[in-house]
Parts: sequence; C-alpha cells; structure tokens
Amino acid sequence: MDETRPLDETQQAAATDRAPEPLRVLIVFYSRFGTIRELAGQVGEGAMRVPGTAIDLLEVGDAPCPELQGGATDEAARDRRTALLDRVARADALAIGGPAYFGGPASALKRFFEDLAVASSATLDRSRPWHHYLFRDKPGAAFVSSATPHGGNEQALHALLTMMMHLGMLAVTPGQRGPILEQGAAPYGATAITGPEGHRGLSEEEASEARDLGQRLATVGGWLRAGRAQETERLRAATAVRARGFDPSA
Repeated sequence: MDETRPLDETQQAAATDRAPEPLRVLIVFYSRFGTIRELAGQVGEGAMRVPGTAIDLLEVGDAPCPELQGGATDEAARDRRTALLDRVARADALAIGGPAYFGGPASALKRFFEDLAVASSATLDRSRPWHHYLFRDKPGAAFVSSATPHGGNEQALHALLTMMMHLGMLAVTPGQRGPILEQGAAPYGATAITGPEGHRGLSEEEASEARDLGQRLATVGGWLRAGRAQETERLRAATAVRARGFDPSA
C-alpha cells in the first residue's frame, strides 16, 4: 500500500473534526511576597493570546521535594517527584521565574530543578542528572524581580537561561526593543522592581513586558511544534520514496 497517497474525503473530514492538541505552556515560579506570582499570571495571559495555547501554573514552595533515600517509606515521595517531572516533561514550552537574591535566582527555584533532575524516570539515566534530555529542545523563557533597580535582575535572568541551556532547552528572550536608548526593559527576560517591602505591585510597563514575553514564548513554541510535525512528515515521505526505489538486486 502506498502510504504517501492523499487522504480521501472521509479521512480529511475526520482530520478536520479532530481537535488539535493544545500548545502546553508550563509556568514554574517561586514567589515569596506575591510579585512573581503576578508576573507569572501576566506571562500566562500573554501566552493565551496565541490561539490554541493552554497554560499551567506550577508554584514552587520553600520546602525541597522529599528525598528519595530511606527505604520503602520513600515510595510516595518518589511518586510525587516523578509526577512533577512528568508534568514538566509534557510541556511544549516552559517559563521559569523567581526573585533575585544576592545576585542570583532564589535557591528554592533552582533546587526544584535539581530535585527533578534525579527523579525516577523510565527514560532518564539518574547517574547523569545534568544530561536531562527530557528537557531538550523545549523553548524556555525567564522572568525575575528584585527590590531595587540594581538588585541582580539581569544576573538572575542569566543564571536561569544558563540552566535552560545546560538542559538543552532553547532560550527565548525579548531581545532589544526600540527605541534602544529609551527602553528600560531587559533584553533577557521580563523583570519587576518590588520595592523594599517586596510587594509594590507591577507597573503597566512591567506587566506589558511579561505579557509580551509569554506571547513570544507561545509563538516560538508553536513554530517549533509545527516545524517538527512537518519535518516528521517530510522524512516519512522521503523514506517511503527511497524504499520504493530501492532495488536489492542492484
């Protein structure tokens, strides 16, 4: 049977009626005073501007994921950690955000990914947690906040983007926007200044910056998923053509 032939009318109708899978954008964040939670919501709102996008908010707590060691009593902890890993791995795109502390991202956020990297998985070699290929080729974006304009936002963004690149993810940034000499936003991700009490609230510029980042992440995620599907179809058709033209007696 020629598997490359066009779909008949019945098959085309069935394909048209089948609802496409939503583009899953997972927003992982740690928020102590609420500003990052607000930013996460704005990132999600921006992502939803792209049709067919579904967002999932995952808030990280102060306590680390339970340790796996210790015997049979750790089974529930292992299941919980594996479920979190699967939730992250199923996402088509990730936005990761947290406050900047001492010039870097909050430890609770980074520890969350370190814990996931050693979770039980049927497809993961736990002896090499730094080579976590379940994250590979996923687009990722970062957002942060600090109390003051020089509180470490850019360093924290760099650290989160570096973590993504270490995991083989594809960093999605806003880039420089014009007019460059008058643009206060960072080219690396969305940011907010919270003030000394940590809950000043977002300015409209900060909220707009986060929405734009979410929309850009979902847009790039959609491009990547569509491109993968087209490439899979191209390779399938090329393989079929090659098989038909192969002469084992030659």
